[in-house]
Amino acid sequence: MQKQILAICTHPGILETILRLINNNPAWHAVGSSSAEDAKALLSSESIDLVLLGNGLSPEEEKDITDYAKAVNNQIRMVQHFGGGSGLLSAEIYGALV
Repeated sequence: MQKQILAICTHPGILETILRLINNNPAWHAVGSSSAEDAKALLSSESIDLVLLGNGLSPEEEKDITDYAKAVNNQIRMVQHFGGGSGLLSAEIYGALV
């Protein structure tokens, strides 16, 4: 079964790239959000296994999303990703899902 990943990044071009890279893996399906509020709405409506926190969020927004995600499902895994290429992205996701 595909793992459902929510990628959050305020930079549209970077978010698009992250989603494309994640969705290239047939074991994963990613949806994206560019704001904390949209992310919380997706967490409420989708069955998410992992939240990928990208760039552009304030520390307060990251904490708010993390707290909200854990309240929705305490099994959700959280990963901070600030770049470094597709290999690092895949390694971060694999590491969190193991």
